[in-house]
Amino acid sequence: MNKKALGVVIAALAVVGLSACEEGAPAPKTERQQVEEQASERAGVYIPQNDVEFNNYNKAQELYDNPSSIIWCTTTWGNASAPLVTVPVAGKLTSSSVSYFPNQEKVTADLGEWNGDMLVEARSVDGMYHGSPGPYRFGFTPGGQYVDFTNMPTFCTTALTEFQRQSTEVSISNDDVSATIQEQAETALQSGDADEAQRLLEQITEGDE
Repeated sequence: MNKKALGVVIAALAVVGLSACEEGAPAPKTERQQVEEQASERAGVYIPQNDVEFNNYNKAQELYDNPSSIIWCTTTWGNASAPLVTVPVAGKLTSSSVSYFPNQEKVTADLGEWNGDMLVEARSVDGMYHGSPGPYRFGFTPGGQYVDFTNMPTFCTTALTEFQRQSTEVSISNDDVSATIQEQAETALQSGDADEAQRLLEQITEGDE
């Protein structure tokens, strides 16, 4: 074998050797793998011995499940001059995320190459599609009055605090005059007389002018 041929063979062997080394070398670790490897080497993690989180959850469920419980919710309208108002709420506040039916259902779609199952919006309990309405929270006073806390900061306790009693407007009773007029207006609406209902409701604010 001449020197030129020998050189070609050596070069070929070198390329093969390098390729074998590259194939046998481990792939470089990703940043995620490096973080997980470092985390797995940590020692001395505290293992909780008590059921604080579980007990808090259970206490809350017991409170929510008691229809005779009363919570005091303080709220305001979000500006410096707005008063702080506290109202009693029976049971608990309910969120708009609570639904009797699932808000999505699985259907089979025939879309050619994209044929398969997909999730679509389901009808609500009223038979309507609600899309993605803004979130809201509401409750009822022990007297049955609906109270809505949508977009309002809310602070609720199971007992009226000294701060709430002395520094906020505590609203417990309904206004008897407006309640009577409202009942008459609702009766007018039931009979289809919207104009009479409007006239009656206007009486509520006449005394304030």
